[in-house]
Amino acid sequence: MLTWIVAHSDALCNFLTPLLLGFSPAQLRHALNCIEALLVCTSQHKTLSALTRLLRLPHADEFALADFFRTSPWENAPIQKALTLFLLRIVGQIQQKTGGRLLFLHLDDALCPKDVDTRSLEAVTFHFDHRQPRRQKGNFTNSSRYVTLGLQLGPVQFVLAWRLYLPRKLIRQLNRTRIAEAKLTFAKLPTLVEQMLDEIAPHLPTACRVYVLFDTWYDNQHLQKNIRAHGWHWICATRSNRNVSDRPLCHWWSHLNHQRITHVVVRSATRRHSYSTRHLVGRLRHYPTPVVAIISKRKPRDASPAYFLCSDTSLSVRTILKYYGYRWQAEVDNWFLKERLGLADYRVQSVEAILRWHTLVFAAYAFVQCQRVMPLLKNPTARLQPTGEVLRNHQREHVRQTVRCIADLVRQGHSDDELLDLLLPD
Repeated sequence: MLTWIVAHSDALCNFLTPLLLGFSPAQLRHALNCIEALLVCTSQHKTLSALTRLLRLPHADEFALADFFRTSPWENAPIQKALTLFLLRIVGQIQQKTGGRLLFLHLDDALCPKDVDTRSLEAVTFHFDHRQPRRQKGNFTNSSRYVTLGLQLGPVQFVLAWRLYLPRKLIRQLNRTRIAEAKLTFAKLPTLVEQMLDEIAPHLPTACRVYVLFDTWYDNQHLQKNIRAHGWHWICATRSNRNVSDRPLCHWWSHLNHQRITHVVVRSATRRHSYSTRHLVGRLRHYPTPVVAIISKRKPRDASPAYFLCSDTSLSVRTILKYYGYRWQAEVDNWFLKERLGLADYRVQSVEAILRWHTLVFAAYAFVQCQRVMPLLKNPTARLQPTGEVLRNHQREHVRQTVRCIADLVRQGHSDDELLDLLLPD
C-alpha cells in the first residue's frame, strides 16, 4: 500500500520532543524525520536514502540527514538517560495501577552483521558468533555488538537501556588516531551490564520482587554479587563445568539418583515440551549464600543436559524454569530492532555516529512499546495489542494522511501531471 509521510504523528511528537532537550529546531526535525521513517519504512534495508524517499516534507534531505549523524553537535548519552527514566516512570505508574509484584529484568547481547569485506565502519570487527548459519570466518562474524537490558512487569515489556560493546583490540586501534579528549575506554560486557543495572536501580518500583535473567555469557560472581547487593535475585543458565558444592554440575545427575525426577512442562506459542529435571541446593565458590542448581534433560538419556542456577532457594524447579523462559522477550526485541527497525542498517563510519543511529532506533522501538501499554494507565485490566499490530496501526495512520493529502491536492484543482510532480519528484 502506498505510504508517505506528509506530516509528523502527533503521538510521536508528544513522546519525543520532551526527550530531545537542547536540540535546535533543525535537529529536532531531523530526529523526527528519521524515527517516523523508521516506523513506516517496510524496505528490507533502512538506508538513509530509503528513509528519505518516504518523506514528503519540505525540509527532508538525504545529505542533511547524513550530516545530522556525522557532524551535528549532539550527544546520544543524555537522550538514552532521558528515555530510560521516562520508561521507568511509566513502569511505576502502571505498577501502582495494576498492583504487579513480580518484575523481571532480562539481559542479552546480539550482533549487527555486516558484509565480510566491511572495513571502514569503526564499530565493526569480527565477533564470536554462536549461530552457525551466520558465521563468516571460522566461528566469527564481521559485525558490531550491543547489549540490552529489558524489563517485564506482567504484560508490560520495555527495552530500558543498551550499550555498544567494543573489544579491547578495536579500541586500541581506534585510539591511535584520536585526540586525547575523544579517546575511547574499554569495558567488558558484564561491566556494561552492571552500569545499566546501577543506573536503573534507584528508579524501580520498591513494591516489586525483582529477578534478573541472563544466559551463560554473564554467569560470573561479580555480576551476581552486584545483583544481590541491590536486593534482587538472579536466574541464569550455566555451563556443565560450574562447581556447585565442590563438584562440577555434569557429575551431579548420577549423584542424585536417589532423587525422584521432576517433569516440567514448558509451553510456547506453538508447542509444549516436557523436561526431566533434578536439582540440589548448594554453594558456589566465592559466593556467600546457597543457590539452587537444576539439571534438565530433554530425554531420559540426553547426553547434553541444560544447567541452571537461581539465587532464590524458596522457588520450586517449575517456577525457576518458568521465570527463566521470560528471557524469550529479549529475542523478540532483537528481531524488531534489527529486522523491522533497521538497527544493523547503519552506513555511518564513526563510533559516535553509530551510537546516534542506535539511539534513534531504540527511541523508535520505545515509542511503539509505550503506545502498546498506554491503555493500562486508563484501565488496569485492558487487553494489550501485539507489538506488530501497534506498529501497523501507526503505519495505517500515515496511509490515511497520504490519502487526505492527495484528496486535498485534487480539490485544489491540480492536474494529474502536477500531482505526479508534487508527490513523485525526480
